[in-house]
Amino acid sequence: MVPEPLRPLRSNALPSAFCVVVAERRLLKNLAYHLLGSVDAAEHAVQTTYTAWYTMPDHKQDGVDSPFTWLVGMLVQICIGLLESSPTQAAGHNAARVL
Repeated sequence: MVPEPLRPLRSNALPSAFCVVVAERRLLKNLAYHLLGSVDAAEHAVQTTYTAWYTMPDHKQDGVDSPFTWLVGMLVQICIGLLESSPTQAAGHNAARVL
């Protein structure tokens, strides 16, 4: 059996798409961290945001003009919800900002 020759990877296929996703996730996590003041809470908020996006029906995703803008908006809503549900975390975060 003769091995099938390997096809060269397109230079702009997977690596650039992967880099975009990684950069997007990093920006979302940084934003969440600045809003929440906790790495764990930020990770939770980003994970919840992506869960909301990927469980959204296709026809609704197709109606979103800018997925990144939608992700940022959802992330901010989730962060606000987390801060409102945990006043001690919100108070501690605001105190840390003042110092």
